[in-house]
Amino acid sequence: MLVAESVRGLLLAAGAESGGDYWCPVCHGPVQLRRGKHKIAHFAHLPGANCCVSEGETREHLTGKRQLWTWLRAAGYQPQLEAYLPAINQRPDLLFRDGHGQLTAVEFQCSPLTVTRLRERNAGYQRLGIVPYWLLGQPYRHRLSREKQAQFTQYVAGRLTLLYWNTDSAQVETQSNLCRCSFARKSGESKAVIRRQVNQLLYRRVPTPVYTHLLQFVASQLGPQPLAYCPLVCHDTMPSWPLFMDELIYWRIKVVTMLATFPLFVAWSIDGWYQWLVRVGNPSWLAFPCLPRPPWEPIIAKYSQELQAAGIIKVINGQVILFKHPHWYKSLPEKLAAL
Repeated sequence: MLVAESVRGLLLAAGAESGGDYWCPVCHGPVQLRRGKHKIAHFAHLPGANCCVSEGETREHLTGKRQLWTWLRAAGYQPQLEAYLPAINQRPDLLFRDGHGQLTAVEFQCSPLTVTRLRERNAGYQRLGIVPYWLLGQPYRHRLSREKQAQFTQYVAGRLTLLYWNTDSAQVETQSNLCRCSFARKSGESKAVIRRQVNQLLYRRVPTPVYTHLLQFVASQLGPQPLAYCPLVCHDTMPSWPLFMDELIYWRIKVVTMLATFPLFVAWSIDGWYQWLVRVGNPSWLAFPCLPRPPWEPIIAKYSQELQAAGIIKVINGQVILFKHPHWYKSLPEKLAAL
C-alpha cells in the first residue's frame, strides 16, 4: 500500500523516512516502509498480520496507483489514495469527486478477479452512492476471452468500452472496437458475412459445448438438420458487442427452432416476448457486473425487427403474434440461391 498513518497523520510512502513508525490506516497495526533501487516505495504489514488490505501488490499496480493519483490531481481533482470505507470494508485504489460532485472510485486491476467478487465490490460502492471505474493492467492486455471482455465492460460517454491504464505512458486507453458478427472479425457486405457464417456452420473445426448442445436441440425438435440450412433470418449481419458465450448466431438459430414448434397465432405480450427471448439464451448470456443492466435489449429489439421483416412475427395491439413458421432450407444451393 502507498499510504500509512504516522505521527504526522497520513503519509505517502514516497515521502516517508526509513526507520519511522507507521501504522495501517485500516487495522492500525504496524507496517514497514519498503523501498529500493528496483522497488516502488510502499508499506507492508509485518508477518502474521491479519488485515483485509491486500498484500503482494505488483510493481505495475503500485506504479499505476501513484500515476493515477498524480494524473487526477493534474486534472484538477483531489483524489484520495487507498481511502478505507468501513461501511463496506473496501478500499478503492483512488476515491474522488468528479466535476458534478459525484463520488467516484477508480480501481486499477492487475490481478485475477472473479465475476462474483467484482459484483460484490460494485454492489458495495452502489450502497454508498459511489460510481466505480475499472482500469485494467498489463495482464489483461493479452487476448481476452468473451467472459473477461464482458466482465469489465463499462459505459464511457454512452459507449460500451474496456478501460486500461498504461504505466509506460501514464495515460488511460480505451477499447471500444469489439463489435463484430458471428465468425466475422471484420464487418462487411451482408452476403459475404452470411456466406462465411454458412461455411463455419458446416465446418466448425472445434465443436464447443454451446454448438454441440444446439445440434442436439435442433435434432430433438426438427430431426437431424445441418445448422447451415437454417433460415436466412438467423444470420447476424450487424456487428454487436460480445454478449454470448459462443457465436450469437447460435441463439438466433435456437429462437427460430423453438418458434417452429409453436402453433401459429400464439401470442406474447411485449414484455413476455422479451423475457422469452432472454430465457432461450440461458445460460449462455455473458455476465456484465459493471453495467446497471445487461446490454441485451438492443440485440433483442433488432432481432425482433428482423423476424417481423421476414413475416415470422407481427406486432398487433401490443402483442407479438407468431404469423409464419421459419423456413429451413433443404439444401445449401437452395439457400445460397435465396441470397
